[in-house]
Amino acid sequence: AGEDDKLFGSITSQMVSDELAEQGFTVDKKEINIADPIKTIGSHKININLGHELETKIKIKVSSSKE
Repeated sequence: AGEDDKLFGSITSQMVSDELAEQGFTVDKKEINIADPIKTIGSHKININLGHELETKIKIKVSSSKE
């Protein structure tokens, strides 16, 4: 992340899917709906389509790692 807590890229549905998999949840990237590109640090809500007219929202927290 750079100045003003803006990311150099944006968070993708594949990144969210990979992180959920690390936590033990199987969610295909096609099921994840990110309405607006996530380009800032902080909390963001995204929709997940579970099929059969089931949909849920989850909150993700984007943070920077300083190395």
